Amino acid sequence: MTAIPSTEEFWGVDSYRAFAFPLNADGSIQAVDDTVYEGLEIDGTRDFNLSPADGSVVVNIGNGRLRDTIYRAPRDASTAELLVGYGQSAIKAALSGVKTYTIGEMLAVARLTNMQGSEPDVAMIVTQRGHNEDGLTRFRHYILPKARVIPRDSSLNDNASQESFQITMSNSKKLIWGTALSVATHGVTDLTYEEYISELPLKVVGWVGDGSQDTFSLPTADPASSTAKLSIFNFTNGTEYTSGVTKSVTDQVFDYPVADGEVIVAVYEHAE
Repeated sequence: MTAIPSTEEFWGVDSYRAFAFPLNADGSIQAVDDTVYEGLEIDGTRDFNLSPADGSVVVNIGNGRLRDTIYRAPRDASTAELLVGYGQSAIKAALSGVKTYTIGEMLAVARLTNMQGSEPDVAMIVTQRGHNEDGLTRFRHYILPKARVIPRDSSLNDNASQESFQITMSNSKKLIWGTALSVATHGVTDLTYEEYISELPLKVVGWVGDGSQDTFSLPTADPASSTAKLSIFNFTNGTEYTSGVTKSVTDQVFDYPVADGEVIVAVYEHAE
């Protein structure tokens, strides 16, 4: 496995995978205990259509001609839409802030409810598969630290089912794993989304310490491809663990139990 060079180019097609992570009040992903939390996979992704808002140009006219122009940052909202091929009741409920329920042996979820406008804040990761300039497989990811993802149902007609999720994005001063943005490191102090290129698919998972547990396991089906492609962060203070933990492709063993209520986030690449 190799590291991605700083000049890596990419081209791809379609949407490969998408995950949403409902957020706690402090912006951390909603892990609940030492069981690994993987977020909500939105299955059957087809297209992720990103619509960044356009800025405006103000012109200065004098002496019958254009004297100068000023570019002004966008004043409209940037939005996105995710198109999927499957109806997923549990995902719709979680992203709408409601619950699924049963009538007899039927599964139901309420739609267009009083919760409209009060949907939960989520982080989101959308991945595209493609190639670099040498024809080698690479993955591109958009990470949205603060968003709302609104399910929109499909029509019932003779076309193949296709459901969509309307996405609104908000600015964030932190990355999904808690690191604060800084001019020194990132060149910015807030952002709406990020773009990453990786050799292998990206995975973000989390746990919550209880004051006694010191070992936290990655998902059995998706171990890290190597420890070099694995980073572990303390969301509370936004720092990466560079000591105090022994990393492996399956289990992360801390020198001391993780404090009660402390959110730990792992970011890594895994084999397909």
